[in-house]
Amino acid sequence: MSDKLHRVGKGPRGGELLVFHCPGCCLTGHGYAHPFEINVPNGTGWTWNGSMNQPTFSPSLLCNASYPELRCHSFVREGMIQFLDDCHHELRGKTVELPDWE
Repeated sequence: MSDKLHRVGKGPRGGELLVFHCPGCCLTGHGYAHPFEINVPNGTGWTWNGSMNQPTFSPSLLCNASYPELRCHSFVREGMIQFLDDCHHELRGKTVELPDWE
């Protein structure tokens, strides 16, 4: 089983950045990797279950909030991406498996 996440270093709030490939945004050509910042010193980051293969993060992740034509909003739970209805791409409202990080 391959990892679904990739570690990319420190985030803007001093936590660790983990990214995943977004299959919805990849289809549109408007981005690919989405970040979660965990272990933020002041506690404002996402919680993570510690799994690189079946990750769960909380709360939801909203990318490009100020640009509805590029918005991607999802939950990542047990290795699955649940795309919410306010996403711009064709996977909105669907749940798909996180792709392997390659």
